[in-house]
Amino acid sequence: MSRLEPTPPSLLDHYRQQQPLTAGRVGSLTADEAGKLRELWLRLLAEFDRSEPLPVLADDASDAGDITSLSLEPLVPLSSKDKDQQPSTPDTASAASVASETDDETVQDHAQRTRGPARIVPAEFRPLFGQPAQSRTLRSQFWQAATQAGDPDAWMLRFLRARGWRVDAALGMLLRALRWRAAQAIDELVFYGESRLHFRMMHSGLAFACTRDRLGLPVYVVRVRANVARGRSVRAVKRFLCWQMETAQLLAAGRADGRITLVFDMSAFTRENIDLQLVRTLITLLANYYPETLGILLLHVNSLLFSGLWALIAPFIDPAVKSKIVMTRTAADLAPFIDSAQLVAELGGPKRFVYDYALPTPDENACMADAPARAAAERAFADAVHAYEAHTSAWAAADALQPDGPGRAAARDRLRAAGRALDPYVRARTLYHRAGVVAPDHSVAL
Repeated sequence: MSRLEPTPPSLLDHYRQQQPLTAGRVGSLTADEAGKLRELWLRLLAEFDRSEPLPVLADDASDAGDITSLSLEPLVPLSSKDKDQQPSTPDTASAASVASETDDETVQDHAQRTRGPARIVPAEFRPLFGQPAQSRTLRSQFWQAATQAGDPDAWMLRFLRARGWRVDAALGMLLRALRWRAAQAIDELVFYGESRLHFRMMHSGLAFACTRDRLGLPVYVVRVRANVARGRSVRAVKRFLCWQMETAQLLAAGRADGRITLVFDMSAFTRENIDLQLVRTLITLLANYYPETLGILLLHVNSLLFSGLWALIAPFIDPAVKSKIVMTRTAADLAPFIDSAQLVAELGGPKRFVYDYALPTPDENACMADAPARAAAERAFADAVHAYEAHTSAWAAADALQPDGPGRAAARDRLRAAGRALDPYVRARTLYHRAGVVAPDHSVAL
């Protein structure tokens, strides 16, 4: 009589027991999983060597927002070639200074209108590794994304888990994500940061991280009542969401393993707040381009109106995403996922937290204009990438039983340090840097 295999604990079981998820992650891989990680690395490194340059989307790409589709391919361009999204320069600051606040106003526009002509980011964007502005390579897109996770293995494993450890499917998903990042110039979006985001979306506190859940994941509160779709372009929505996803990777490094918890606060929700484009875009980002980023999604609902909206949205949600959605109504319902003592006041908890958006300061990105210092940091990063690739290629080809050896571990640590040293030159500081949540050493205090 065969023994039944024990049922693996569910996500909710992990929260009940306050046990972090370790299965399929760095340090807890089975021999089979480690073998698939090695295979994925070998195949990806081969793609780096034969891949053609990846084009950034042209500036005549359509801005039409088809809210009936979950596809983001092609997504409207996010690069500096977007004519209507260029930040004001000192030459155009006079026009911004006399203009009234508009629905299309960016953070840069608002800062120049209210504070003067100084630019938030005092440098022009240049891609890493000497790439032209019109294209990127798979290699560059991978390393800029994977080093945010701290350990590139952790980033690779997200795609393997998302595709059920099928290497072919994981590689296909990974390559599509890298091509998407190149086409949308995500590196440029991160470089200019908040300066090119929609001011009202930032000022209203539509989405912000403010605490951690019981598994140590950063908790993002999405104030649905702050979302008003009218007078706002599709481009602004997608730019905002992509920046939020990239910033979340900073907050979710380390023990959170790149994952975040979302709380959709539906209090005071009205018809004016219904925005299928935003919701479907977020779902697509999570399912296709930022796999394994969503830890759990708590829909905090006290509105009958939402029931009808949920019926429209639910059929479009990937089953893997849907399995992470929990409905809550009270602070007591949230308690199994977020310690009551850490719950912010607006969700019924005791933690004092008031979202108050502070504009970027004129000098917080001053180092981005230091070309020699950036060049030195970029060379160190390129050298660290080369060393890590060499160690990884040798480790994968040798069919080692463990995901790390001493040489590869040292190369990983060197790469992590080089990535953090380069970060201030290629990423504008965020509201979390200004608030002291993200420290210069990339530690996070939520």
